[in-house]
Amino acid sequence: MKEILFSERNQLVAYILIIFSAPFIMCKYYLQPLIGDISELAFKVLGCNIKIVPLCFIIFLIFIIFISIKHINMFRIFSAIFIFFIILIGQYISDFYLGNPIYDIQNNWHYIAYTLFSYLMYRYLSYKKITPAKIIFFTFLAATIISTSDEFFQLNMTNRVFDLSDIAKDILGSVIGLILIFFIIENGNIIRNGWHFRQNKISDYLKNPLSLLFLELVFAIIFLSFTSILTDKPLRFNAVIISLTFFVLFFIVFHLSTYKIVKFFLLILIIIQLISYGIFCKKNIIYNAHNIIIYKGIPIPYFDVMFFENGLFRLVDKKSFFRYVDLIRLKYFTNDILLLEVEKPEKAAMDLLKKRKCNLL
Repeated sequence: MKEILFSERNQLVAYILIIFSAPFIMCKYYLQPLIGDISELAFKVLGCNIKIVPLCFIIFLIFIIFISIKHINMFRIFSAIFIFFIILIGQYISDFYLGNPIYDIQNNWHYIAYTLFSYLMYRYLSYKKITPAKIIFFTFLAATIISTSDEFFQLNMTNRVFDLSDIAKDILGSVIGLILIFFIIENGNIIRNGWHFRQNKISDYLKNPLSLLFLELVFAIIFLSFTSILTDKPLRFNAVIISLTFFVLFFIVFHLSTYKIVKFFLLILIIIQLISYGIFCKKNIIYNAHNIIIYKGIPIPYFDVMFFENGLFRLVDKKSFFRYVDLIRLKYFTNDILLLEVEKPEKAAMDLLKKRKCNLL
């Protein structure tokens, strides 16, 4: 009985079943609001509002440090900081209109769930004597298939929606788990031969664990970036195609960047962009036409964009309508908002924007 319960394979299978059943358990009007309420639980100490969830995380982190103090080194500390940085990136580029804090359980559930999945995959595949490169590849592939299947099951469920950005979060969560395993648990064994990200042959990227993990991380971030701003149903296919296109272009440039001609071409592009920004940095929007805006000399094609009063900007969800919670999020930044339709730009509105430096969506 003990062998059955603690079998690497059985634990992995049981956990996969839990992941599949989660959408049925995570009822929108019951458990989801409860998780949101838990994330907001707090108590006051000397007039300060202390959130319970981040406090519990800090206590858990202190406990982990205490029991593993002998194994802590600078490499593991920097690896943990890097993982936290990845989570911050995921937080910044996804769910902009929700405005969830970093400690929100529901927002980070995908990372938690698929980090654990990566660990269980690692235990099982290591037991089967699978090489690190194959562990990284099969874990990433399995996470993608499971998450995609899970989302497709939700198409016919009441109060659940198919969300590509959830798949992207799950994929990123699996990559975070792999980084945790190979850089913290194994103390960086995959870099014992050096930090060689780029390979001579394309096929070698599938054989080198560090290169493969790096490319998986890049794809996960690219996929999350575009699926978070192309969420409407007619735009889902575009999100996938654009993500794959950007990743392929990145891989081609990355792989060929050993050649001087490629480095020279990239340097020329960077110089041109810097010159363009230097010339137009004080002019705000200098061109606005169908599917393209040029802001401070920076071309922004296709996507919807928000410009802030301090001159910064970010890509945002390409929405066909705004919900009440979206407007509440916008009001958090400012009460002075100007909406412009890119397909029919009005010169008067453009002039007003330049003079008042309002926000633009």
